[in-house]
Amino acid sequence: MKRLIYCIASIVVIAGAIGVAVYFASARATPAEKLMEEHPYVFSSEGKNLGTEHREKYLHNNGCVYLAYPETKNTVTDQTIRQFVEEAKSQFETFSSEEREDDTLIPKMVFDYKAEPNDRYCALKLSYGIGNYQLNAEGQDLISKEKTFYLDAENTILGLDGVLGENSEKKINLMLKSSGKSTDNLEDFTIADDKLVLRWIDTEEELSVKEIERAGLIDPTKPMIALTFDDGPGKYSRKFADLLAQYNGHGTFFVLGMNVSTFAESLKYVYDMGNEIGSHTMRHKNLNKLTEAEIKKEITDASDAIYKAIGAYPTLVRTPYGNANEKVFSVLQSPMIKWNVDTEDWKSRNAQAVKTEIVKNIKDGDIVLMHEIYESTYEGLALALEELSRQGYQFVTVSELMRYRGITPENKIYHSFPPDKTAQ
Repeated sequence: MKRLIYCIASIVVIAGAIGVAVYFASARATPAEKLMEEHPYVFSSEGKNLGTEHREKYLHNNGCVYLAYPETKNTVTDQTIRQFVEEAKSQFETFSSEEREDDTLIPKMVFDYKAEPNDRYCALKLSYGIGNYQLNAEGQDLISKEKTFYLDAENTILGLDGVLGENSEKKINLMLKSSGKSTDNLEDFTIADDKLVLRWIDTEEELSVKEIERAGLIDPTKPMIALTFDDGPGKYSRKFADLLAQYNGHGTFFVLGMNVSTFAESLKYVYDMGNEIGSHTMRHKNLNKLTEAEIKKEITDASDAIYKAIGAYPTLVRTPYGNANEKVFSVLQSPMIKWNVDTEDWKSRNAQAVKTEIVKNIKDGDIVLMHEIYESTYEGLALALEELSRQGYQFVTVSELMRYRGITPENKIYHSFPPDKTAQ
């Protein structure tokens, strides 16, 4: 009996000692160790279907590091991925070595990736975030960066031509020429919807993929005008798009949100033909007479309706009647496109009159105002295009005209873009 009591007592003493040791070990754990143990970062399983995955977590400079990136078995691609990983590590080394007045702040880095394959390529998106975190509290990344690579079936990194098609880089450089940029020293590019974003170390540029596709058709040395159409979409929208296409031309259609649902297929057709879709607000109200909240609703509702129909938000606005006071401008926060050639098609409803108003004083860089809801406008435009094409004019969107004139869009009114002059 005494022996049993002695054994039990020994077990209790040993258990107690272990408990004390665990307690003191826990008390001695650094904040970073506690963060990694109690609040580990959980990588998403989404988009991890590329090659094999390298994953690790470790402590460094009293901070936490979580890494996940793919190994594709393509030597060059894997080397490029690792270079970006090393860049992230170097950033964390500097960040985590800095003195912190608050010793509860724990430096932390997460490096993650996502692979998004489609029938042409796989978009590999790498990203890292570095910041200060605390136990039982949300942290915030103070340094973050993303890079996207486009891979073919052999996991080779594709360039612009590989992603967008042959001669795309040449076309892009043609579009960039007036801005003084080129694809030399390009650090990164991404594609989303119809937009290509080019990134250099200290700047970036956004281009329309549709504009790139037809860039080779536009000669920057020849005269060009922007044809614009208000108040659609409507029953003549497709006819206008087909007419422009006969002359390798495109226009900008400033549409009313309230018409979009009825003519959604027609608007998508116009957009898919390479034309630009701008906003003419939702209900064609005089914005100068509305409150800021009402103005914002007119713009937002129209943008949402357009996005639902074509899958892209408009970047240009033409306000009804061309009205825009300071209050309207403060809400718009986007370029406002007016005109310097008014066909007054709504007044004449006459094809010959429309044609005359377009061609009589037309100049390189002009913006022409029309309304796509009148058949007489369509007929007058057909007459005008025939004559202007003989004179060597090219028919472009507003954004194309701005780009070839080297204009960076600002929150201001534009009436025209004459060559070698400040936008009017």
